[in-house]
Amino acid sequence: MNLGFGNPALIWGLLAAAIPLVVHLFFRRRPRPTPFPAIDFVLRARRETQRRLRLKKVLLFTARTLLLAAIAAAIARPRAEQPGEAAQAVARGPRATAIVLDASGSMRYRLGSHPLFDRARADALGALASLSPEEPATAVVCGAGAPQAEAPSFDRAAVRRVLERAQASAAYSDLSACVGAALRALASAKAQEGLPKRLVVATDLAASAWRLDGPAPAVEGPQGAVRPEVSVLDAARGAGLPNHAVVGLEAEPDPAAGPRGYRVTALLANHAAAPLKDAPLLLTVGTGPAAKTPIRAFTEVPAGGATRKSLLHAFAEGGPAVVQVSLPEDGLPDDDARALTVVVPREVRALVVDGAPSPVKYRDEAYFVESALASPASPVRPTLVDAEAFPRADLSRFDVVFLLNVRTLGGRAAELSRFVEAGGGLFVSLGDQVDPELYGRELGPLLPMPLHVEKTAGARGDPAGALRAARFAEVAWDHPALSIFTGDAREGLLGVRTARYMLAKPGARGAAPQVLMTFEDGAPALVEARRGRGRVLLFTSSADRDWTDWPIRTSFLPAMQRFAGYLAGALEERREPPSVVGARRKLRLGQGEALVALIGPDGRERSRAELEREGLTEEKPGVVELSPAEPGLWQVKIAAGGQQRVEPRLAFAVAFDPRESDTRRLEPSELTAWFGGAAHARVDGDARRAGVRQLPLWSILLALGVAAFFLEGLLLA
Repeated sequence: MNLGFGNPALIWGLLAAAIPLVVHLFFRRRPRPTPFPAIDFVLRARRETQRRLRLKKVLLFTARTLLLAAIAAAIARPRAEQPGEAAQAVARGPRATAIVLDASGSMRYRLGSHPLFDRARADALGALASLSPEEPATAVVCGAGAPQAEAPSFDRAAVRRVLERAQASAAYSDLSACVGAALRALASAKAQEGLPKRLVVATDLAASAWRLDGPAPAVEGPQGAVRPEVSVLDAARGAGLPNHAVVGLEAEPDPAAGPRGYRVTALLANHAAAPLKDAPLLLTVGTGPAAKTPIRAFTEVPAGGATRKSLLHAFAEGGPAVVQVSLPEDGLPDDDARALTVVVPREVRALVVDGAPSPVKYRDEAYFVESALASPASPVRPTLVDAEAFPRADLSRFDVVFLLNVRTLGGRAAELSRFVEAGGGLFVSLGDQVDPELYGRELGPLLPMPLHVEKTAGARGDPAGALRAARFAEVAWDHPALSIFTGDAREGLLGVRTARYMLAKPGARGAAPQVLMTFEDGAPALVEARRGRGRVLLFTSSADRDWTDWPIRTSFLPAMQRFAGYLAGALEERREPPSVVGARRKLRLGQGEALVALIGPDGRERSRAELEREGLTEEKPGVVELSPAEPGLWQVKIAAGGQQRVEPRLAFAVAFDPRESDTRRLEPSELTAWFGGAAHARVDGDARRAGVRQLPLWSILLALGVAAFFLEGLLLA
């Protein structure tokens, strides 16, 4: 048995035990004898009394000395260390040992005032301290990124530094992969040949971290695969880890919430044996001091289950926005809130020019377009004029112009061109009023492609012609104007039948156009081009039912609204979905913008130099890639035009990995069976059995000091 101290620097406090002796010696008086026969009888009686009090003084001196010595020694926290089962096994011979420290997100779970990771690290350090000098060792920190393991060595200080410097990450960790890396290190050429192999794993036994469907781990050696001796140290000490979490968050436009209304849907999980009842659920909008909580609701989640909760919210204005849904904090606060960035469409003012008005609204050229733009949930505010009134319209009051089968511009071609060059949007659809040659003369500089001739794919009213009607073929689904069509919604676009359309000549005027949709014969159906700071979309068929049945398809309404928003610059061109901690993420900066720093969820600013040390790379100008290390909202600080600012459109959310939220524990019997049974593995509730058994002598000393205090009181009574 060895004697150690938790605070060896405070052993000097034992000198305080000499204070009673000094006091007694200092105040000790030696009487000067004076003969006085009259009091001899009294002196003899006094000597008899002193003999009786001498024992009391000795006991009082001893009690005071023990009191001060016990207090001083207790502050130094002495302990008697006795090797546990693992340390006693050293007598059987040295072994090469690999220690795996779980540093995954679930290890941030708090039991009491400390996270499980602190316990696990103490367990790992205890196992390391129990090794004899003849035992080589290595350590693997199982956190974010691929596990790294050095070959076992006798540099015990280096292994200790690896464990002491480790920090619990917020990322998912695969403990099975980390165990495999540790065993490969034990099997490396640098490992001591002929030594038995031992594996120590300090973890919380979260079932989601293990893959037990694979083969049992073994150390490959010259004589074949050998199973190591395994000690799993349970940081939770057998306690359950109940946890509730927000594991998913989505936001979709919903007209039921009004203009700019969204339905925010949260997926809630309860990894506990008891149901979650009447739990407050908060919806927060915005960031920092400007953040508001417009909705407070209550939710219930069954034990070991999940549920969805939808909340409706209408944003006050368009543009980039941040929403967050949160539950009350529990032992793992990282997953009790989840953030999401959305781009709320800004209000778009559209001028719709009707080139073929009709008293029968279903025959009117602009009826379907105006109805789509003016729907209750639409961010577009359309103004309808006919071709004759178009020359008198004030274009400065609008963001985008829709020209629907307009024969001529009435001398406003130059003004319309300046409108687009200055940043306005233009949508052009064709029809029987359009003369390709006249359009070429008036709109030539604006059109993405020159118009050629009309093509008929099928005749109206002719069943055979309907069967020959053209469909859309190649579609740029990733384009911002068309990215809304996903899954089954694409059928509403691909099912469109078009009987007539205008062919566009090869070649382009101005900047190279982008064909967003084609017909089956390869002819362009929807073409985009940039003109100055503005955009132009050309649809080579009509916007009514004369040439196509698109206006009565489910895809027409969202398409027209997206076209208006895109042409007006009210849509984000590209926005990556939320990622989990540890995943690589790309940031696409605008022209002339440079990344200066990131502001993390904790409010701390990380400079670009710091981010580069943490793995930030720039694959090409304006595109950077990084791995955010913490869940929550990240804001981007850029430099543009000689000034620095936080750019809201670049803000992004990082989510805690749902796999780490699942804190349900693995049965120890399952884990030991995977490692080869009780003959090869065991799960310990604390570090004492695998490392050092410590007897807390300081607590005994405190009890002894208290006893001495009471003894002094009795002697003085």
